[in-house]
Amino acid sequence: MRRYGILCLSLALASVTTNARAEGVDSATGSAPDSNTTEARRHFKLGIKLYQDGNYSGALAEFEAAYAQKPGPGSLQNVALCQKALFRYRAAATTLEQLLAKHSSEMSADERQTVHAAIDELSALVGSIVVNVEPSDAKVTLDGRPATADELQSGIEVDIGEHTLVAEARGYARLSRTLSVASGQKKLPVELKLKPTDGFLNVVAVDPKAAIAVDGETRAFHEWHGSVAPGSDHLVQVFRDGYDTFETTVNVALGKVVEVRADLGAPVNAGAVDETPPPPGTMPKPPPRRMPRGFYGLLTLGAASLRHKPLELTAPSGKTPTLGTLDVRAGYRPFGQLAIELMLATASVHVDGATAPNSATPRAYTLNSVHFGPNARYLSPGKTIRFTGTTGFGLVHHDLKLDQGANTTSERGGSSGALDPYFSFEAGAQLIFGHVLAGIEATLLIDGVSNFNSNEHAIEDKKPFAGAGAVALAGLGIHVGYAFW
Repeated sequence: MRRYGILCLSLALASVTTNARAEGVDSATGSAPDSNTTEARRHFKLGIKLYQDGNYSGALAEFEAAYAQKPGPGSLQNVALCQKALFRYRAAATTLEQLLAKHSSEMSADERQTVHAAIDELSALVGSIVVNVEPSDAKVTLDGRPATADELQSGIEVDIGEHTLVAEARGYARLSRTLSVASGQKKLPVELKLKPTDGFLNVVAVDPKAAIAVDGETRAFHEWHGSVAPGSDHLVQVFRDGYDTFETTVNVALGKVVEVRADLGAPVNAGAVDETPPPPGTMPKPPPRRMPRGFYGLLTLGAASLRHKPLELTAPSGKTPTLGTLDVRAGYRPFGQLAIELMLATASVHVDGATAPNSATPRAYTLNSVHFGPNARYLSPGKTIRFTGTTGFGLVHHDLKLDQGANTTSERGGSSGALDPYFSFEAGAQLIFGHVLAGIEATLLIDGVSNFNSNEHAIEDKKPFAGAGAVALAGLGIHVGYAFW
């Protein structure tokens, strides 16, 4: 076997002979070539033509095809020359090393020396880079080719010139960088630090057969590491048939990592424990979210204004009477967003210097009320802050006392009290600190006064709230409390 084709590997000058024959012609017997040889010859000759036309990538494909059909030093030699023409110096040097390793016996001493010299010259046109990427598990590509973690740390050989590095990781913004490598630059350090766009969760289940679900989607068994939207609550569930589910809510800041180690509760039903492994590639559906249930108590302090004038008395300077309020509540939360509570509330105001329409005599009066009844409370979802609203009804007892005036005949004063129905409405926000609750709300009480206005409760022949079937108290309240859930 003789080699034909590209005979000169000098990097200073390379030529292609047009009268060459393809690899594999038996010159000794002159026998007809087999189909592989014929096909190799076709690819080889076409490669020569494409090389002469300057189509180096096309010529490379043809010489590689010729070598695949009939391996020989000529085709491999021409592959290296095309790679050099395409500025792929590292690949050309590797091809020449392959040439020496597989076909050295078919080459003369001068040819082997020429190949060694070419390898030295090509190696001088190759540099290397060492990439430090953060996070360490990011996927890195160099000029579109994936790079392994070992390559990144030990160094990647690259041809001189410009190269594009791209790093990608879930939860981080994609980073692309173009760098220039000159001859002789070895292990050039490159830093790739990706900017986070998410937060990160590391969930480990103590039971290796337990499934892990995040935000209602089952992600893995035993361990899961992934990204989640930052600054919002995320539901983490670890579950297995027959066991009490572990459940928690976490909030992850941008770029931060939250570790969750979960241990299942005791078996709910020993006979219900399923030891059968799930089918490959399937994920069990997570259980419904566990809704918090339990008792709670609240103490509220506030103030409410009274627009109606008791006994038509006008406060000094026309100020609206403001009642101080205090209430205590005990409730139970049977569902996630609904609670039922009982309220006992008191309100009181004392006014000095009030005057009647036809009298300049200053008078003093005290108005007290006690409310008792049930409320329905709405609770929006939220781990640290939520919106709340209540509506309720019950009975209210009003008590009005008027001090005696200067004219003891007509301004004799007196007191009266009566029981009427009421309706209440509240809307506000609540902060949660573990089991401790704190919040603020706007309040509206609509108190019936029909019984209060009856003749038997008149003071100085006047109804407490003449001409009104109900009075409204509007104000603000601040509450603190404790929840047993």
